[in-house]
Amino acid sequence: MTQYNDMNTTEEQMVKETYTFHKGIPGFEELKSFDLQQHDEVFSLFSSVEEPAVAFVTVNPFDFHPDYEFELSLENVEDLGVTDPGDVEVRCIVTLHDDIRNATANLLAPIVFNKQKKWGKQIVLQNTEYKTKHALWRDEDSLNKDGDI
Repeated sequence: MTQYNDMNTTEEQMVKETYTFHKGIPGFEELKSFDLQQHDEVFSLFSSVEEPAVAFVTVNPFDFHPDYEFELSLENVEDLGVTDPGDVEVRCIVTLHDDIRNATANLLAPIVFNKQKKWGKQIVLQNTEYKTKHALWRDEDSLNKDGDI
């Protein structure tokens, strides 16, 4: 699975979209409804509708790791109701630090969205070298993206 984003943020991208997570997300299985809202051209906010304090900063992992890829299992495809790969959107949870250059992304457990059905699922990848902490920025050039949190 690969995906690339156009880095031009528009008002349309700032719209909050609500997704149903039938099984919740790991650690928050009781929460079933989450909003995804683009914050700027880099970061988006993933937050629980039922418990607004449960919120995560996310990124499109392909913007930072173009070689990032994984396959959705048949079970995950069915859980998400995916019939067209173009309906799939992927985000990864970010851990922020005082120095933004030290921010990391959890590539081991991507959040996968079916944009058409408005369903989502966080998937923990198996048999992979991906970890929960991958540096977002690997060089000074990539720090020039307009991300402000």
